[in-house]
Amino acid sequence: MALIQKDFCQNKQWLSTEHSAQLLLLISASFANVDASQYFEKYFTCNSAFGRKLRLYFDGTDIVGYCLLTLHRDGDAILVKASAAFYPEHRQGGNTFDFSLLVVGKLKLKHPLTPIFYADTMLSPAMYRAMAKNVAIIYPSATMPKTCEQLFLRFNPDGTFSEFAQRTCVVHAGRTTNYTPQEVASFRENTKKEIAYYCHANPDFDKGYALFVIMPITLKQFFLTGLTLLKSRFH
Repeated sequence: MALIQKDFCQNKQWLSTEHSAQLLLLISASFANVDASQYFEKYFTCNSAFGRKLRLYFDGTDIVGYCLLTLHRDGDAILVKASAAFYPEHRQGGNTFDFSLLVVGKLKLKHPLTPIFYADTMLSPAMYRAMAKNVAIIYPSATMPKTCEQLFLRFNPDGTFSEFAQRTCVVHAGRTTNYTPQEVASFRENTKKEIAYYCHANPDFDKGYALFVIMPITLKQFFLTGLTLLKSRFH
């Protein structure tokens, strides 16, 4: 059965007490080594973001997943950060990609002359693949330009240099997605190019390390991503 989707904006309609309580349970179930209340405060309520866009996924009246994008100012640029979680039986990478593309597309239309970047940690190889297989320009990746290291030094200044990726794209997040040992082993053995790239660039993803990922939100990005999506539909 298809999940029910509901969208929220912090400047118009935000979370009810019941929604917040269910999200705390989902956060606790999804991430290891995390204080759910502190995590909720950081991503859902603190005033460091000037905007938040949220999609909740319901099975009946129960929240089974969410995708949250937070908007931040960094000098002359806007940074988009993300948090997402689903109960294991409802994990589908396409959910987060479709919503994220919609939000950043509207954001670029509203701020056409402002540099905009998605710049945040990805705890999971699955989350990286959900983006990397569809987005045309993503760093780190096998096809990134050498000049993009300057973006990592700007947005991830306390990060660790990845010998495999040759970028400063690893960060100690102190938390992990709550995968079983069998799921971690499955990722390490996976031959899909995006999963394999993530695991080589960030081999300690099950020990609290995340991959710091940057995506420029530009007209070129939208054009090339559109071509990528069209090609995937005809193959």
